[in-house]
Amino acid sequence: MPTIAIVGAGMAGLHLALHLQKEGLDVSLYVERTPDEIRAGRLPSTVALSAPTRARQRALGVAHWERPEHATRTVRLRVAAEPPFGFVSHLPDPMLFIDMRVYLPRLLEDFAARGGRVVKASLDPAALRDLAAGHDLVVVATGRAGLSDLFPTVPERSPHAAPLRRLFAGIVRGLRMPDRLEFMFQISPGHGELFENQYLTQGGVTPALLIEAIPGGALEPLTRMRYEDDPARFDAALLDAVLAHAPLTAERVDRASFGVAGPRDHVIGAVTPVVRRAYAALGGGRFALALGDLHITHDPITGQGANMATLAAWLAAERIAGQAAAGAAFDEAFCADLEDRLWEALRPATEWTNAFLLPPPDHALALLAAASRSQSLADAFATNFAHPDRQWAILSSPEATASFIASHA
Repeated sequence: MPTIAIVGAGMAGLHLALHLQKEGLDVSLYVERTPDEIRAGRLPSTVALSAPTRARQRALGVAHWERPEHATRTVRLRVAAEPPFGFVSHLPDPMLFIDMRVYLPRLLEDFAARGGRVVKASLDPAALRDLAAGHDLVVVATGRAGLSDLFPTVPERSPHAAPLRRLFAGIVRGLRMPDRLEFMFQISPGHGELFENQYLTQGGVTPALLIEAIPGGALEPLTRMRYEDDPARFDAALLDAVLAHAPLTAERVDRASFGVAGPRDHVIGAVTPVVRRAYAALGGGRFALALGDLHITHDPITGQGANMATLAAWLAAERIAGQAAAGAAFDEAFCADLEDRLWEALRPATEWTNAFLLPPPDHALALLAAASRSQSLADAFATNFAHPDRQWAILSSPEATASFIASHA
């Protein structure tokens, strides 16, 4: 039986490990942190799990968060145009907003409880080559310790050389929950986007925010501040941002108590979207596959990163299991074929996300305006966030957008 090493216990690494384990393969998972260390760590991001990702969880037997009161079925969008407009959409299949400090350790424990081999180790490229000598295939699902350097950028698939947004994500206090769980998407032209969701954390469901600040806009200064330097000043700046750019959120703010929930409950930074080669030769006829954010890094503006990581893991698991069943080698031909398959599946989300970071073209604005007048169009637009192939097919040309609008007339 071939042996597979997976380095990294994020969304891609864990979903791949659980899937290969389900197929009966010999899998070792190399992690930097234990479940308890992940739980005690800093918020890594805010994540929305779409209906297809939740279906993959069920297939893997790790759907631990199925209670209806944790599900989000409503999407509310507002554009601060002159005059402002927006719409409320209803999803046929709900999303789940969940703290990765809840999600990842539970899946890691599931893998171990089912007999999976977990090794705590931090591996650099040299150690990865040593690891490869004892396995038939290595899958790298983390870019830490210089591992991303093994996988060159693909320039023609990576149009942005620098971040197009500065980011703040955090769990907040002093914000009254809406009457029902809603994902709120508020666009402030020239400044950025502010997203609100209700996030399943270790302490229950609580409000969370993601700010996507356009460099040079009014939201950017917040994303250059350090909460640790002056928490009260940071909370005041966050409040100002909400009051000025997120009226759907501002109407439920308690100004006296609003702020970041705690020192570990936020993250600030920026993401350069990039597509890397999906495999690298390690010597001795062994290869490493890149998976998840290491392979394709998405800005979170369209919520595709975690969902595409689970899709990539599913596709990779099917190909790896098939290769093992056939007794075939994990050689360069296998890796190149998988790279092509992954790009075919992930390309729509990647190109849509990269386009969404740019000033919206007229046909995209026309779609949002039309959705404010048509409930069926609003529902279809929101539903297609879970289906980026459909969404990008609609938004990639004025003709396709016009046809989509006309189909809901």
